[in-house]
Amino acid sequence: MLKIGLSILAVLLVTACASPSTVRMNYDSAELAAEAAIQRELAFKRYLSYSKRLNSVSYPILKSASKFCPDDIVNSFGAEGSTSADFKDEWNTAANKILGGPGYTVTWVAKGGAAAQSGVAVNDKVLSVNGVEFGEQEKQQKKFYAEVDRIRTASGTEAELSIKRGEEVLNLDINLDKICGFPVVLSESDAVNAYANGKQIIITKGMMRFAQDNQDLSLVIAHELGHNVMDHMDKTMSNYWLGSIVDIAAAAYGVNTQGLFGNAAAQVFSQDFEAEADYVGLYYMHAADLPLEGTADFWRSMAAEHPGSIGSNHAASHPATPERFLAISKTIEEISNKITNGQPVRPNLKN
Repeated sequence: MLKIGLSILAVLLVTACASPSTVRMNYDSAELAAEAAIQRELAFKRYLSYSKRLNSVSYPILKSASKFCPDDIVNSFGAEGSTSADFKDEWNTAANKILGGPGYTVTWVAKGGAAAQSGVAVNDKVLSVNGVEFGEQEKQQKKFYAEVDRIRTASGTEAELSIKRGEEVLNLDINLDKICGFPVVLSESDAVNAYANGKQIIITKGMMRFAQDNQDLSLVIAHELGHNVMDHMDKTMSNYWLGSIVDIAAAAYGVNTQGLFGNAAAQVFSQDFEAEADYVGLYYMHAADLPLEGTADFWRSMAAEHPGSIGSNHAASHPATPERFLAISKTIEEISNKITNGQPVRPNLKN
């Protein structure tokens, strides 16, 4: 009886709610499915566009900065690809249409990179790498990806690539590029953010929309690369564990600090790490022959969009935007003076 009463009450509430004043348009399921298919294709194209821009901007930096990351260098084809096999259901259909059918399709090739110099082009179908075929079965595709991963960290500098272009099959020898081994990854988040985790560089869609100029995006990527090259993640974790000694000692006496000292120690040099990443990032940009003049304006744009970042706060994890603008401007002057005086253009590190 209680269930019946609640059901009646729910019906009464719905009928009593205010309703729209117009009639909703009617459409059949076929029309809805067709429009959903169009939108999935548009979304997939937009994703490829974001990825292409991110790769095109980041690759010259990763390649030219390899002299600054001698312990983290990997081999690279200078190209990226995608396959509809990585997508399920309706998204598989959309990817299949955009990528020109099944198989592994080249979606981006770095200008002047290893793949480009060997003749690889966008829309080529990769048949095999070092004789390991991509294939149609998941098991075979895993072997293909395993070989690509092996090449990335191998001591050799060459790889064999078999591609199909139209009806023509080409066997190419690739002289691999050497780059900093920190992949730049696109995040679907709309937040204006970018971060490094010690292994990767993650750039959100929100940041890519904010950094509409490629110079701005280069500054962001070079900054995050600086975090990884300078081992900021490991240093932060080391500081955390050092502070946690106090937390553990307090716990032995029955005091629950809730990780206060560990978290405090982890934040001790947070602003300094951010400033250092800004500093070395400009040297990475210079190594890639990217223009530095005007890069500091990124922080004026950020301040205009997020005024809360203007004021200095010692408790904040990042320096204020005026500090970052001035520090970047002075770093550009430092680099310019080194060029003028014929000095090595490398960051000034503590002895």
